[in-house]
Amino acid sequence: MNTKQIIINLAILGVTIIAINLFLPKTAHIFLPKTAHIGNKHHSAAEQTIVIIPMAGIPIAFLTKLEKKLEKQHKTDVQVTTALGKGDEMLIPNKDQYNANYLAALGLEIGNRIQREGAFFIVLTNEDINYPDSGFRYVYSAHYEGISVASLARINYMNFGVTPRIIQIPEMFTKMQERALKIVNKAIGYGVYGYEASSNIGSVMYGPIMGPDDLDRVGNWY
Repeated sequence: MNTKQIIINLAILGVTIIAINLFLPKTAHIFLPKTAHIGNKHHSAAEQTIVIIPMAGIPIAFLTKLEKKLEKQHKTDVQVTTALGKGDEMLIPNKDQYNANYLAALGLEIGNRIQREGAFFIVLTNEDINYPDSGFRYVYSAHYEGISVASLARINYMNFGVTPRIIQIPEMFTKMQERALKIVNKAIGYGVYGYEASSNIGSVMYGPIMGPDDLDRVGNWY
């Protein structure tokens, strides 16, 4: 190959490289808001026991699966107590919603009785919950020192919570577990890890959550 041909080939190669670079997608740079909190992919709950106090109506099979998943995720002991009964005294006056403040106080009382010192408690219910005199139509969860109250009432579009009939369908069982885990993990984020609400939709700490569609978009972890 003569010198002239070599120069032509090099010129063609140079033009080809430039053309390829022009059409290749540029490297994406993702900037998270300063307020976003994405946490850490590898957590240890520092051996802090997590105790779930379920209210009557949540199927045992569903609770057992939830317990095992949480233990694997957080690498700590997760305990589920016997079911807490329901009563009209738990309701917000003149409403059909349960008083989150009342349930939290009751949960702490139960925690003292079962002597789980240093544990973080979660009252888990199928019922709709709210704060007294709040401006919200409902809340998915309410958080206090040492305890959270979490509602599964609106993790399906019928607002029936987790019922035996619904979870008989394997696909629905899986979907309800995914949504319940996000609600419970957000509570653990507040109470165990000390996280705050996040503006990052990829974090399980994202808020506010307005319905099942939001739950499905939110990330599975911190």
